[in-house]
Amino acid sequence: MKSNAPRTRAFTLVELLVVIGIIAVLIGILLPALGKARAAANAVSCAANLRSITQAMNLYAVQNQNAIPGSVWTSSRFMYADPAKAPAGQTYTAGTDCPNVFHILDWQAPLARVMGIKFDDSAAGRTARFVQLRDLNIFTCPANDFIAPAYPTAGSIPTGRLISYNTAMGFLLTNNRGVGAYGVNIADTRDWIPPDSYVVKVSKVGPPSTKIYIADGARYSNSASTTLDFDTNAYGDHGGPYSDVGGGCQFSNSWDRGAANLPGQPSDGRLYAHRHGNKKRGGSVDSYRFNVAFFDGHVETMGDLQGANPNYWFPKGTTCIRSTFYPDVVKKFFPPSGNLIVN
Repeated sequence: MKSNAPRTRAFTLVELLVVIGIIAVLIGILLPALGKARAAANAVSCAANLRSITQAMNLYAVQNQNAIPGSVWTSSRFMYADPAKAPAGQTYTAGTDCPNVFHILDWQAPLARVMGIKFDDSAAGRTARFVQLRDLNIFTCPANDFIAPAYPTAGSIPTGRLISYNTAMGFLLTNNRGVGAYGVNIADTRDWIPPDSYVVKVSKVGPPSTKIYIADGARYSNSASTTLDFDTNAYGDHGGPYSDVGGGCQFSNSWDRGAANLPGQPSDGRLYAHRHGNKKRGGSVDSYRFNVAFFDGHVETMGDLQGANPNYWFPKGTTCIRSTFYPDVVKKFFPPSGNLIVN
């Protein structure tokens, strides 16, 4: 008996391959768009973190006679009998038993305290405090997926995500007329010389809308090495894990721009801190972008050279030594000859 039911027709191999090809093309079109959307979302989330951090910094300043947190002269003053005589007179054994902070330029612990975040602030809780605050969402850039071990290796200090944000060290150290240790409690006057009158207060930095407090950072990184790490010594100099000299200085190990100025570098330091733009080494100037937060609380996304303007990174009246800054920074921001006096 002949059936009147309709007969189904299977896909031929050619038709199936055509469908697969169409799907592959669509994926090829959509994936870059999805990647760009994800990167944009990460940049926005990162900027929101920096706004919150800067708000906490200003609240700390209001509560502490205008002091900028994250300095040996302010929130870590207790670490020295007298900061003017550092490194002599250390109150605690380096890197092992200090309370309250992990490092003399630790900005995370004092700001977490202002934010009402609970953590172990005892001497014995130093490692746990570091790990908790390093991995706290509000202190973590979502685009930062770089892993860093401790240097030097120090017992229980675990490998983990590189600290996401670094402060501008130019605002955290004084001149002190050469009395003290370079990069510990006083400015490295071989690179930049703050005014003699400068003290670590928000009111002394200069126009707050043009001075960077904190930014996407990557301490410790540079273009001369493909390895990352962080300093475990509570008295580590030149910023430890938390801070660094910015503004295009050749000695920065957070905002290194060596690959843009010196040929043949084994790495490109811009990839680590300037992580909201180009993801490949050897790219053009300003194709690498990072978020920066100013003392007045606003946040901007800048290119690597644009954001290297020394006027952003040092107090008004600071002298930046021409020979210690990258050539493209000198060409763009310095006077035709001589050093730069920060405005």
